[in-house]
Parts: sequence; C-alpha cells; structure tokens
Amino acid sequence: MASSIDPAEILAVRGLSAGYGGRAVVSGIDLSLQTGDVLGLLGANGSGKSTLLRAITGQVRPLGGTVAIDGADLATAPQRAKSGFGLAVDPSDLPAALSGRQYLQLVASIRGCAEDDWPGVDLAERLGLKRWIERPIAEYSLGTRAKIAIAAALLGAPPLLILDESLNGLDPLAAFEVKRIILALASSGRHAVIISTHVVEAVPGLCNRAVLLADGRVARAWHARQLAEAGQMPGGFEPEVMRALAVQAVDG
Repeated sequence: MASSIDPAEILAVRGLSAGYGGRAVVSGIDLSLQTGDVLGLLGANGSGKSTLLRAITGQVRPLGGTVAIDGADLATAPQRAKSGFGLAVDPSDLPAALSGRQYLQLVASIRGCAEDDWPGVDLAERLGLKRWIERPIAEYSLGTRAKIAIAAALLGAPPLLILDESLNGLDPLAAFEVKRIILALASSGRHAVIISTHVVEAVPGLCNRAVLLADGRVARAWHARQLAEAGQMPGGFEPEVMRALAVQAVDG
C-alpha cells in the first residue's frame, strides 16, 4: 500500500461517546485514519460497532467528543463532513421499491456526481449487477443488495469509504472483487477505508490496522506488523480468539 503521496488525516475521532436516550453505548473512542489506511473494525454483536459508525456518519448525535472527516467537523460543518464519506448501508435499509439504477441515481444526485462515477472501474460490471440493475431492489438477494450498497457508497470516490458488515453477504467472486477495489483505493494515497466485519479471518490480508471493540470501548488495537504476525499464527484471527479477547477486556 505504499504511496509517494504524503498521508493526510481523513478521519479524526476524539473522545467520542454516543448512544441512545442519553445512555452511552460507546465511550472514550479515539481513532485517526490517514490516507492509505484500511481499518478492520471488530467486535461481537452489542460491542458498539454499529453505534460508533452511526456517530461517525452523523446518524446518531454524539454525547461527547468530536468527529472530523477530511478536515470538516461533523458538528459545525455537517454537510461538508458528510460529503467526505461513502457509506454502504445495511442491505435491509435499502429502498425496496426502487430499482438498482434508481437508487444509484438517487445517491449520485445527493453526492453531486454521475450514477456511474466510480473510482476507475465499472462496478456494475465487476460485481455482476448488469442483469439486476433495472429490477426492483425488493427482488434482490442479500448478496445482490450488498453489491448495490457498496456500488452506491463508492460513487464520487469519497475520501472515506465505510462498509458496515457489507462483505458478509457477498459470494466469493464478488468479495474478491470488492477486496481488490479496496486495496486499489488504499494504494492510491487518496482514500481510507473502514470495514466492520465478523469475517475476522480476512482482516490480516486486507487491513493494515484493526481495532476490537468490547463493551463500547477499544479493547485492543493492531498495527500492520502485528496484523501480519497474527495472520501467520495458528488461530491468530479466528472468531474464538476474538471472543476470548473481548471477554478478557470486559472482565479485566
């Protein structure tokens, strides 16, 4: 992922706390991503991953702390901050009545770009969406919904790409293509990526950083060398190991 371009901070999260009804689900989160970073966001159900991403993307108002995206503060310049990321929404949240093309057109109109303005590739072709693009999303399988969500998130090539469990429903070929695109974005020196996933085995080969959330806090973090070493160790990034680390973090 080396680049001749000096890295710039794409995401700056400082002391972030967020939740619902005044109750914090995540607390004291500090996170910084630079261009070229691909961060694996790990954690069991209920660990706070989705709440953290909703706070970063402005869907949940923080209870404390700050979020800045590509230099724009989410609280004081929300429109500029939100223009700096592309979020692959949960497949169940896609507008079922729209066709795939209509959804891409809707997102493109919001982002101020063309409906096929992807970073260097025809994603509809690469992900096998061509034969589905005119059909209602209601007819899509989970995997096809995940594909259209990822394609929409990449429109306009935003500095920050956020995939919330988006890899889980993909078939192996589509997952391979998405990973190739993610690595190409990172190596361009203009983007950063967050991948929230339960598929922890894929993290060492795809991400150069990872964090494990447990009980709403960062329980452990890995940098590139640690990820490479963990990927070479038997059981280094298997689900059982992640669960054990999360339990240790909560109990400790």
